[in-house]
Amino acid sequence: MTTPNQTISQPLLQVDALSWQISQRDILKNISFDIAPGQFVGLLGPNGSGKSSLLRCLYKYIKPSSGRISFENHDIQHLEQNAYAQKVAVVLQHTPQQFHLSVTEVVALGLVPHQSVFGGRTQADKEQIQQAINQVGLNGKETMDFELLSGGEKQRAMIARAIVQKPQLLIMDEPTSHLDVKYQIQVMELAKSLGITILASFHDLNLASSICDQLLLLKNGELVANGAPKDVVTEENLSHVFDVCTQVNRHPQKDVPLVTYFYGYTSQGEDDEH
Repeated sequence: MTTPNQTISQPLLQVDALSWQISQRDILKNISFDIAPGQFVGLLGPNGSGKSSLLRCLYKYIKPSSGRISFENHDIQHLEQNAYAQKVAVVLQHTPQQFHLSVTEVVALGLVPHQSVFGGRTQADKEQIQQAINQVGLNGKETMDFELLSGGEKQRAMIARAIVQKPQLLIMDEPTSHLDVKYQIQVMELAKSLGITILASFHDLNLASSICDQLLLLKNGELVANGAPKDVVTEENLSHVFDVCTQVNRHPQKDVPLVTYFYGYTSQGEDDEH
């Protein structure tokens, strides 16, 4: 029971009984979870488990077959797309081709949801863009062609664009999949440093355990675990979901799970998939 002086933080995002089918095939099945303001939430699961489909539902790229997604207690299907884009930013696994736009021009795209059709770029806008570029460590590369950046630099530029967008929620769909280990850590620590609510999908279980406050674990389109990393990243869960043998210990630097994998698998499982 709460006292009159206690306040309860309402979820920023609520997902209730979400399902999505395509061609009579269940891709997502009865998924429910909440995300509180300021949380960094990781989404885990093998390929084909529904991670990207779930994120696409959340940023309104696809419409669920059933269920409800609420943002600040409003059904997102009733929110106008531009108004929703002012609150929710997206960084994808593959950075889009920007057709020879400079770093500054790419970052400035974050202003689009907040501008009118004929809105120009003010001095305050320019200062905001430069501040975001500085924040992600790309100062000195403002005029460089975006396509000439390294993979890690491109993802930092996309995060700078999200900073300019000033979202309440940042959705990241496996943004580190094609980056070297150093840049995987840099990009995710940069995202965490923003202090906003983040939902990101991961392949790297150890990186997710280290960065995230909460983890969601999917298998075959169903949510099979939801909680703190120490409660989700367990030997039993990893065996059930990923079909691998592991040993889960405590990370030497942080009080989070550290996964060690055992080897010696045969190709029988691969043959059975076909």
